Amino acid sequence: MANLVPKTSPATWVETARKALIEEGVHGVKVDRLAQRLGVTRGGFYKHFQDRGELLEQLLARWESENLFLLEGPIPKSAAEAAVMLERVSERLITEDGFDPKYDLAVRDWARNDKRAAWAVERVDGKRLEGLERLFVAMGCTAEEAAVRARVYYYHQIGYYSMGVKQSVSERKRLMPVYMQIFLGPELLPAKAKAVLSGKTKTT
Repeated sequence: MANLVPKTSPATWVETARKALIEEGVHGVKVDRLAQRLGVTRGGFYKHFQDRGELLEQLLARWESENLFLLEGPIPKSAAEAAVMLERVSERLITEDGFDPKYDLAVRDWARNDKRAAWAVERVDGKRLEGLERLFVAMGCTAEEAAVRARVYYYHQIGYYSMGVKQSVSERKRLMPVYMQIFLGPELLPAKAKAVLSGKTKTT
C-alpha cells in the first residue's frame, strides 16, 4: 500500500526554520523542535539535510537572496532618477514589500554569537551600502559624501527596527517626504523636486 503521509519538502523545513528563528532565536532552530512544529518525525529531516548546520547555511542563504533591502537594477542615469529610486526604496521598507525587518533583526541577533552569521551580515550590509552609495553618487555627491549619506540612511532604517518604534504605515508614509528632504539635504533637493514636478514620483 502506498505511503499516504505527505512528505515534508526541504523548502518547508527552511521556511519553518525561518519562523522559528524570528519567534525564538537561533536556539529555537533545532531539528526536534522543527519536527514538532511540522507534526512529523525528525527522520524526514535527514533525508534532505546532512545536519542542522546545513539547514542553518540554507537559512542564511535564503535571508541574503530573498530579504532584499534594495532591489537590483541598472545604475540611475540622472540625479532625478536616483532620487526617485531612493523614494521607492523608502516606500518598500515602509510597506515591508519584499523586506521583513523581523527576519533581518533575527539574523543580526544570531550573528552576535555565530561567525558564519556575522560574515553573512557583514557581506549583506556591504552590498546594501554600496547600492545606496551609487544612488547618492548619481545625485552628484562625491564618493566620500555618498558613503556618509548612505550610512546615515541605512543606519536610520536599521536603527528604526532595532528600537522597535511603533508607528502605523499611514503615518510613516505621511512623514516620508520630510525624511526624504532630510536625507537628500538642500544640495540634492532640486533633483527630487524636478522628479516630482515631472510626475515621475508621488508626493505622498
